Amino acid sequence: MQNTHHGGPAGGWAELEPALRAATAAGDWLELARLYGQAEHLAPADHRLAANRGDALWLADAPEAALVAYWRAALLAPSDPVVLRGLGNVHCDRNAFEAAERAYRQSWALAPDPVTAWNHSQVLIGLERYAEGYALAEQRWHLPGLTPWRDPGAAWRGEAEGWQRPLLVWSEQGLGDTIQHLRWLGPLLARRGAQAAPLRLELEAPLVRLVQAELDQQAGLLGVPRPQVVAKGEQGPEPWADGQVSLLSLPLLLGGVPVPEQALWLQGPGWSAPSVPRPAVARWPRRVGLVWAAGRKLDQPVTAREYRRRSLDAQALGALLEGLAELGIACELLQFGPDRQQAAPWRERVAGELEADADFLATAERVAALDLVISVDTAMAHLVGAMGRPGWLLLPCSAAPRWLRERRDTPWYPSLRLFRQPRGGDWPAVVQQVLAELAAGLV
Repeated sequence: MQNTHHGGPAGGWAELEPALRAATAAGDWLELARLYGQAEHLAPADHRLAANRGDALWLADAPEAALVAYWRAALLAPSDPVVLRGLGNVHCDRNAFEAAERAYRQSWALAPDPVTAWNHSQVLIGLERYAEGYALAEQRWHLPGLTPWRDPGAAWRGEAEGWQRPLLVWSEQGLGDTIQHLRWLGPLLARRGAQAAPLRLELEAPLVRLVQAELDQQAGLLGVPRPQVVAKGEQGPEPWADGQVSLLSLPLLLGGVPVPEQALWLQGPGWSAPSVPRPAVARWPRRVGLVWAAGRKLDQPVTAREYRRRSLDAQALGALLEGLAELGIACELLQFGPDRQQAAPWRERVAGELEADADFLATAERVAALDLVISVDTAMAHLVGAMGRPGWLLLPCSAAPRWLRERRDTPWYPSLRLFRQPRGGDWPAVVQQVLAELAAGLV
């Protein structure tokens, strides 16, 4: 959602340009905002400076201050579509989805832009206007710098003759998005029917065994040909002459709200019973899994910002692990990636750890042996919810719109409970609430 106005220095602030570049390169967003404030004093009529200050404050996760900066930019240039989009971004972070929706709509009316459309689509989903949101989300294919796995321009769009022909469905975006949208494969298989050619899926390698096992079960229940699930190759997609479509475009093709009537849930055989012994402890839950960090994508300012906002800091992680141990709860670490090392100071307080090379099938089997999983907003939360297992999802104050606002539940996953920061960055309050509810047995 980054929204920086571009343009060369004017109005006497050229001497600030080296410092602006240095702060941008360092990702020092508060310093960048301060420098743009200086530039505004030198060129008060240049609305781009106020907008850039607002964007820097937004990247620093200071939405209220960013809103003031964008208001000033809007006063100077009320018909600038980039300013209006920035206002939409800030309103979204303030959970003011209605105001964000209006700002995006006004920006699009002035200058149709795929970035505006994508941001708008996510807010529409947050407002539970799903049909509008999924339709507008198709503008994502025009986002600058996007390199889809396959050509979306040649994608199948639901033409009647394609329902029973060979069809390839491919994943895009993150692992969590893929798991979230697997639910539309069940309705797709049912719609195609027993006479259709087998479905083929191209997914990230860690998902292949899990999804193949689930689709084998679904195909048997529906009486349709067994789908084939393959891993995306490092050399790019193999040639495919028949129909193909992104997994995330299926909601638009099939319609429906977050949970279709025949949703695909991950219900592997034996997952309802524990596969590893549990300690003989009277308290319930006795065994809890923990994930504390979101996907570590630090190469872009926006994704780095999301990683920081969604992940527990070391102090909050330590307080949660210490609290679980004091409650007599056996904690298993389910964290993927380099953030696994953050728990090193507390390893003597935990009962076990997921293998570093575990795929999602192995992870699901581990999850099935637990009483509860506590996770931040990452792929693990989607896996637990799709399995129908008890999960507590820890969210920042301004969570992704898919999780709606204020609610403690979610229409996406009935088995999840949501714990939200009361204020931006306030993970201690979330940890305190989690531990209090565990101590009271409120699971």
